[in-house]
Amino acid sequence: MILLTGGSGLLGTELQKYLNCYAPSHETMDITERYSVSSQFDLIAHCASYTDVAKAENDRETCYKTNVLGTKHMASLGIPIVYISTEYIFGGGKGNYSIDDSPDPINYYALTKLLGESMCSLAPSSMIIRCLFKPRPFKHSKACTDQWTTGDYVDKIAVIIAGIINGWNKKGHHVLHVGTERKSTYDLAKQSRPDVEPCLRSDIKSVKLPMDTSLQLNWRSNW
Repeated sequence: MILLTGGSGLLGTELQKYLNCYAPSHETMDITERYSVSSQFDLIAHCASYTDVAKAENDRETCYKTNVLGTKHMASLGIPIVYISTEYIFGGGKGNYSIDDSPDPINYYALTKLLGESMCSLAPSSMIIRCLFKPRPFKHSKACTDQWTTGDYVDKIAVIIAGIINGWNKKGHHVLHVGTERKSTYDLAKQSRPDVEPCLRSDIKSVKLPMDTSLQLNWRSNW
């Protein structure tokens, strides 16, 4: 049985269509507190996360507690863990990042997700999945033409992640880069919201956004 955190979130809701899992509510299991789990669970799919990139700049304590301490608590339970990270751990200066490239986050949200990755070493085995997913339809009225990603809509990314979770042998420590073809955020947005307006990253004042965090995908590899 899989313990799924963040079951009411964007990705967690979608993953429940494909996984045999138990997804407790936030009220039932607050990951920012130490928690013990039943021995019936043989895998943790850790999707719970503070994901508001702009708000994280001013709400750092909550973001840290959720993304870093929450992950530490989950990884310390002695159960193999799949941790959903983000392509934003890379600074965006070059794109096509491989798993061998050094992370260099440029905003606080990304920093906490990277620190969360480091917590996965506390688990007996781990699968870190770096990706980016958006709700369908795209929720913003504007999207950046000068920002590049291998992210996609959550329904597409969830199918890939579910396949990885269901096929993993729960051994070793691994990092996977998951996504689809490289495209601009604007081009992605137009797929589900034709009326979306173009903008530049410099137009967004609330947070510093990376230019090109596209990933060199390796999720088809043997692991």
